[in-house]
Amino acid sequence: MNHRLVRVLGVTLLMVTLMLVRSDILVAYADCGNTSVDLGGVDCDLGGNTSGDNGEDGGSSNNENDGDNGNTNNNGNNTNNNNTGVACTPGTYVSTNVAFQAGSSGIAVPGGNFDPYDVPYSLPDGSVVDSSGIPGDLCATGSMLVDSCTGESLGAPGFSTINGSIPLSSCPTNNNTSYDHPCDEFIVSGSGVTCNSDLDDSNNSNSPGSTFSVSAHAGWPGNEIHTRPYPVTLVDWDSVLRVAGLGTSSGSGRLDYAPWGGGSENNPAAGDWKDVVLRLEIRPLADWADVFLENIGLLRLQIGHLYTFQWNLPSHPAAGGGPLSGQVGQLEELEPDVPLYSNWSRAPYMVYCTLEYYEWDSVCVGGPDDYGNTNCHRDSNGVFTGHREWGWYRRSQTVPVPPTAARVDAPASLLADLNGDGVPDAYWGRLSFIRRMDDAGSVTNPEWAHSYSWGAWWYWAVREAQGQIGWPGVPVDQ
Repeated sequence: MNHRLVRVLGVTLLMVTLMLVRSDILVAYADCGNTSVDLGGVDCDLGGNTSGDNGEDGGSSNNENDGDNGNTNNNGNNTNNNNTGVACTPGTYVSTNVAFQAGSSGIAVPGGNFDPYDVPYSLPDGSVVDSSGIPGDLCATGSMLVDSCTGESLGAPGFSTINGSIPLSSCPTNNNTSYDHPCDEFIVSGSGVTCNSDLDDSNNSNSPGSTFSVSAHAGWPGNEIHTRPYPVTLVDWDSVLRVAGLGTSSGSGRLDYAPWGGGSENNPAAGDWKDVVLRLEIRPLADWADVFLENIGLLRLQIGHLYTFQWNLPSHPAAGGGPLSGQVGQLEELEPDVPLYSNWSRAPYMVYCTLEYYEWDSVCVGGPDDYGNTNCHRDSNGVFTGHREWGWYRRSQTVPVPPTAARVDAPASLLADLNGDGVPDAYWGRLSFIRRMDDAGSVTNPEWAHSYSWGAWWYWAVREAQGQIGWPGVPVDQ
């Protein structure tokens, strides 16, 4: 367990200089309400011998705005109207923590030094000093926004304080963004992502080898797709598709108490944790999704844009069609023996893991305690000038868990290489959520409104047009 990761510094933001340029929650089409979908999703199970609460699924949502009714091309069969997305969108920022060197001039940040005149620094031994008393081998942890594609920072970092001072700690071996996470195993599969870890503190003599368990689950968000006519269209008939939105999902688990220091809830000891929360969130990383249509091909479509095309072959078994509508279910509009084309979608997502808790700890405060005792912060003569005050201090950190992070085991089919450098950047979310729209592009028209989801696959029937002229314009009663 990497305690440098979880024993984080953070209570009150000292400096807020960061500005969010755009949201990393993608939105598209206003007619779509929130959805709650689950295809196995993300499991993070911090295993041990003392059970915590089972994680509960959080909400998952598809947030949308109006789609673009333009950008269509009806010239011939299998037409792609080039609604091509950008593989990775600059301007999408994520929050991360970075270690900055501290010294006699303050904290070295990009573009200069940061040294607030009225905010002291706390050293690892509890001493509180101004910048002139900072040894040269310590760092401060700052929170900053970086571009999820380029890594470029946005504005200056913000630093947190504990009891009015900026905490300093040993510097890491390098100053690169850390993608470590509190999981000994992080296994990605078609059913989701599983995280296993022992929250242990075996180096603490008061609780040697103690382990505790907490778990969290977040289902994969759905890629919402709008179609017409659906679930069946005609050969050489204009069919329309729109990627309406990419959702987010979250979930959390909780552990009441972890007595690392050997204490209890009524009599805590140094290093004890309480109210431990593990939270997972899955967010989209792009403003597009890939949609594969059998007998058409793989299309990369911008969110909100309409794509008009025509199938030139029916979904007959001889043309690659199958399975049958009666086998897949949910298609009561069709006879059970109608062959179907099998389709899928995928969009790049990132998993973010948050571990937060309260730790029983002390800080050095100037002056004697109520009994006149001093036991910390020596002056130039070596005399203690402060005393320690104990309390519960909140610790929290959120980190992304990309495929390149330590201890991640994932099949190649679920890895997304967004910039084409051969290194995976994200995970493919493959849950498709289909909604039927009318000729005006609305999915709320009660004559047409209907929803479908089969998981990773979804289906469309294509029939010959003989004897069915005009059929796609007639709604089906539900």
